[in-house]
Amino acid sequence: MEEKVFTINLRREGLDTVKWKKSHRSSFIVRDFLTRHMKVENIKIGNSINKEIWSRGNEKPPAKIKIKVIKIKDNDGNDLVKAEMWGHVFEEEVKEEKPKEKKTEEKKESKKEESKEQPKLEKKETKSKPKESTDK
Repeated sequence: MEEKVFTINLRREGLDTVKWKKSHRSSFIVRDFLTRHMKVENIKIGNSINKEIWSRGNEKPPAKIKIKVIKIKDNDGNDLVKAEMWGHVFEEEVKEEKPKEKKTEEKKESKKEESKEQPKLEKKETKSKPKESTDK
C-alpha cells in the first residue's frame, strides 16, 4: 500500500475552460492528474473531493485542493487508487462497526403475547336521534 499527498492547482489547469464549465472540468482535471502521477487507470474519487469542488457553484471552483491518495491491490491483483480530501477519513476505516444483535425475534414474540392478553374492545353502535324540526 502506497500513500501520497498531492496539491492540485485547478486554476492553472482550467484556464482554457469557459467560466460556466469550470467545476465540471475540474473533476476531470483531478482524474487526469492522478492517472499521470500514480500510473494507474482504475481510480476512485471520494465524495469529499466532489463536494469541495462544487461547494462554491459551477463557475468558481477552488484554486487549489489538497488530496490524499492510496494505491492498493484489489481482489484480482490489479492496482486501484482511492482519493479523498486531505484530513478526510476513507470509507473502509468508517465501516468498522460492531455487528448488530438480532432482537427482532424477541420483539415479535413479546408483541404476540401482549395481543393475546388484551381483549379487543368492541365498538358500541349508537343510534343517532333524528333532529327535531323547528318548523312553526
